Amino acid sequence: MGRALAGLVAAALVHSAIAGAAGGKAAGDAETYVHPLKKFTLRVPVGARVIERGTKFDVVIQSPSGYVINVQSGAVNADVSLMGMTARLEATYLGDGKRWSRRLEEGSTTVGGLSARAVLYEGPGMRTRVVVARGRETDFVFMFIAPPGAFDGLVAVFDRVLASFRPAAAEVAVRPGPPPPAAPARPPVAPLAAARHFADPEFGFSIDYPRQWIVARPSAHTVTFSGRQGTEAFYAVVSIQNVEPPSARDSRQAAAAVVSDLKSQWAAGATDVGYFNEGPITYENNGLRLHGHQFLVAYTQGGQRFKQWTVVVSRPAGTVVHVWSYTAPDGLFRVFQPVAEAMRKTWAIHVR
Repeated sequence: MGRALAGLVAAALVHSAIAGAAGGKAAGDAETYVHPLKKFTLRVPVGARVIERGTKFDVVIQSPSGYVINVQSGAVNADVSLMGMTARLEATYLGDGKRWSRRLEEGSTTVGGLSARAVLYEGPGMRTRVVVARGRETDFVFMFIAPPGAFDGLVAVFDRVLASFRPAAAEVAVRPGPPPPAAPARPPVAPLAAARHFADPEFGFSIDYPRQWIVARPSAHTVTFSGRQGTEAFYAVVSIQNVEPPSARDSRQAAAAVVSDLKSQWAAGATDVGYFNEGPITYENNGLRLHGHQFLVAYTQGGQRFKQWTVVVSRPAGTVVHVWSYTAPDGLFRVFQPVAEAMRKTWAIHVR
């Protein structure tokens, strides 16, 4: 579907071609559109113009308010994931001198009961929200394009169109067939089943980690845990770093200095940085109860969107601070978050 996707983007972004298209019809009151081939339906915004293009009847919804919505459908390509579909678009249209300058945010969603992925891009004079969805028989691509200054005020229209979308019954219905063979019941596998144990007196802590993950020590005061290369878990990294700010006089100052320095690093080396769920946290393990600080940060680096969960805990005495973090690309963050949470619960700070 790579070529079809590329064709969609080209059609969507060339406004002059859309404006000059013939055969459209304007909606007075909001009306329901039914695709002549795929039989999906959606509500057309009031006053918008519907244009059907090409032999596949790709749909363009054009509004005098200044936005354009494109809907394209094609035979499902099970060999390419939803993330792979957006990656194919980015290979052509994201980068210096291209239509999209940067990716702002991305995540999983659902559209009409179908699994979907939404990505927001920004380029010269436009913002584009791309939503790719997969049915049993059809891949769908929705695109919403509007000027940056008007985008936030208009995107709610696109949300309503997506909410109204209903694919044909065959896209979501389970096809009849012989029942699968019964499998013996078994309890769910815990994130740290058959875990390994890391402990080193020089680091001052211990932690359990998945048996199939790899331990590395990129510096004298840092240890990292991640999956093996060639697996998705390779991109999920749990790290613990020991930091001792030279200017801190006590543990409280040390923790504050570490948090400030971390934020300065993101400000200098990343873009589109946002902090969420920030606040105090209580560490309790190994007979210790310590006050800490945690936050979730989302940022773009090297053209890719990441999320990082960070927990900063000072040792009970002195100015050494432990920085525990879990980092992964935005699309994989939730996948491996249960593993990271399970690891954090086993993280034990040791006092000599």
